[in-house]
Amino acid sequence: MKTNKIHLAHLGCSKNMVDSEIHLSHFYKLGFEETQIPNEADIILVNTCGFIEEAKEQSILTIFEHASAEDKAKVVVTGCLYQRYENLDKEMPEVDGWLKSNTLEDVEELVQKMGFQTRTPNYQSSPFDRILLEKTCHAYLRISEGCNKSCAFCSIPGFKGKMVSRTIESLVEESKKLILLGVKEINIVSQDTANYGIDIYDSNRGEVHLLKLLQELEKLDIFRIRVHYLYPLMMSDSFYQYIAQSKKVCHYIDMPIQHCNKELLAKMKRPGNYQKYIEEIKRMKTIIPDLSLRSSFIVGFPTETEEQFIELKNFVKEAQFDWVGVFTYSHEEDTNAFQYKNTVHYRTKRRRKRELMECYYETKENMPSKVGQTIKVLLEEKSGETWLGRSQYQATEVDGLIYIDVKNGTTGQIVEATIIEEIDVDQKAKFIRTISI
Repeated sequence: MKTNKIHLAHLGCSKNMVDSEIHLSHFYKLGFEETQIPNEADIILVNTCGFIEEAKEQSILTIFEHASAEDKAKVVVTGCLYQRYENLDKEMPEVDGWLKSNTLEDVEELVQKMGFQTRTPNYQSSPFDRILLEKTCHAYLRISEGCNKSCAFCSIPGFKGKMVSRTIESLVEESKKLILLGVKEINIVSQDTANYGIDIYDSNRGEVHLLKLLQELEKLDIFRIRVHYLYPLMMSDSFYQYIAQSKKVCHYIDMPIQHCNKELLAKMKRPGNYQKYIEEIKRMKTIIPDLSLRSSFIVGFPTETEEQFIELKNFVKEAQFDWVGVFTYSHEEDTNAFQYKNTVHYRTKRRRKRELMECYYETKENMPSKVGQTIKVLLEEKSGETWLGRSQYQATEVDGLIYIDVKNGTTGQIVEATIIEEIDVDQKAKFIRTISI
């Protein structure tokens, strides 16, 4: 039987990447092989993003690019765009197949309908088996899907639904498989990590279940665990104390704050204000003195005034974040914010994004230097004669890099090093020795 090939066109966030990896595993179980070259593929799977306008446009362009190619493969579309717009299959007849779910049975049914012979898969295998897309030293662990929050700017609850958490046992089993694939760092992701488990366990405090999960993961042969997407003003001192004392959980918190102005946050249907967030950050940094803090912000939300934007710039200066992401507001239908007609001009939004990032860079330059610190670096990939890696204070894909010369280095190797230079958001380090976990 001919070996069929699949090419994956992945778009979107880390949660979507997990779906892409699960899809690839399904196709492997059906006898397909992956190819990086679209022209070699029998099926091109486009995993789309439907979160904001820019992502939707990119997804549609990618679909048409593959669907209109000469001698094209069969094009299958899946992901958030199709979940959000259920009539998309009627509007795009150029597409050969559509996948709304991510189960082995549905993938097999579609592939066979399209005329492909498949291998009989093991239906008892885990539905969360994955073929990793990125460097094998790190991987994402999606602990839940959907969200119970109603942030005014966000469309996700509308098409992802309420939060559905996975059990601690299933997440531990998946993590064991990831470790066997060479993963050294597990990155915990979800739409709302702070509320993990409240839908399946007794307590309505997500940190109780998240702590139990972290405790179980720490028992595994894993080097690092990183927590992403903690909703602000929800975690107690005991949670931060656990991180401070842990030898495996990174002293790193990713907490999307979005804004600091009280009136604008109320319109966003978000909690807090300038002072509450400053107090929360001081509390975190007091308990975890070497904390690396990331946050993200939205500029140009409807009715945002210049005064409110200046307040946000002052907040970023005072808070002294290690890492910042800034996004311009996208006016999305089926969100609470879509009712606001007083939208901010797109040029103003772009200017504010640029100014806020400049404010962050200026603030970071004046923060205490890390030159001279000894750190543990996880090597990711080689560029020329130099290895690129990250410490516990830098998350993969979104934060800065460490450049280090290591003879006979390998992906996933852990080394001790001294920071000798800071280059914008990156660092240069000197190798000391290789260490084991």
